Amino acid sequence: MFLKECLPHLIHQFPNESDLVKAIQELSQKFTTKRESISDYLNDPRLVAAYTAFYLTTNYPKLNEVFKWLPPQWLEELKTCDFVDLGAGPGTFSLAFRDWRGAATGKVHQIEQSKLMRDQARKLWDGLYPETPMLQSTRSTSLPNSFLLFGHSANEMGPKDALRYINEINPDHILFIEPGTKAFFPQMLEIRRALLNNGFNVLFPCPKALECPMAQSENDWCHQFIHVHHADDVERLSQILKLDRKLLPLTVHAYSRTFKHSDKERIVRVHPATKFSFEWDVCVGEKVDKYQVFRRGLDKKTQKEIDEVLAGASVETETDKVLEGGSRVRPVKINNKTLGP
Repeated sequence: MFLKECLPHLIHQFPNESDLVKAIQELSQKFTTKRESISDYLNDPRLVAAYTAFYLTTNYPKLNEVFKWLPPQWLEELKTCDFVDLGAGPGTFSLAFRDWRGAATGKVHQIEQSKLMRDQARKLWDGLYPETPMLQSTRSTSLPNSFLLFGHSANEMGPKDALRYINEINPDHILFIEPGTKAFFPQMLEIRRALLNNGFNVLFPCPKALECPMAQSENDWCHQFIHVHHADDVERLSQILKLDRKLLPLTVHAYSRTFKHSDKERIVRVHPATKFSFEWDVCVGEKVDKYQVFRRGLDKKTQKEIDEVLAGASVETETDKVLEGGSRVRPVKINNKTLGP
């Protein structure tokens, strides 16, 4: 998503780049040091437009990156569903989903409480995709066979309201793309338990539908990282603002009533590589193991592929040696891609 695509459709038009930068800096300060008044920006068209210019464009690539982790067969099912963007904001994930799916069947629904955000989302949508119907609401209704996405909204509303929306919408498929924070992890676990108890299958990130082995940890939590590439004008704006939005921590969970899938092993923590080895914490369902991968015997291409692995990747390995508190392994596949020359 290019910044130049968004700028003509903002509900506030900035006279120059300097004014846009100042507005984003003001917004960023609210998000980091003035959180007691964080929601005030929702009443200011200038700040809603600034949010859209920077945070929509930098969050937009997340959906495609997250989809790379998910089963291709499930993604094909999603193309036939109505799409529900809950807590849609300016429509970030609605636009990303529309671009990914194309002008296919299935309606797009946005649920958003802020009138200014709805106005901004409508202006963007009508400007970019006037030929594709998009419905807006402040309330949820039953939409069976739908795909419900929480895009940075479950953490704001909390588990109780998130589960209420799920019950009211009655979707077949759910995806959470939430902040990768320690504070949100217990909330996501509460939602996970409720979904597993109500007929949903977990597709990501859990290898098995068991009690999370990290649930009792005081110092760790399950989250993922993605590395995204931005359009040149978005990257230029990020550099001016000195806000790096390329390596992003996330909490991603995917569920389905109709589709089942499991990975044997999922990397939940990548430790700094040493001269001799790569070190991972890997969830195998019932526990988290420590895996050690020796560099010796690996060609340079394979070492480079392993060095680029981030938390969230699925991995298939063969065990070379069982160690105290872990295993020395040889990775065979990462994200279903066979390693080697």
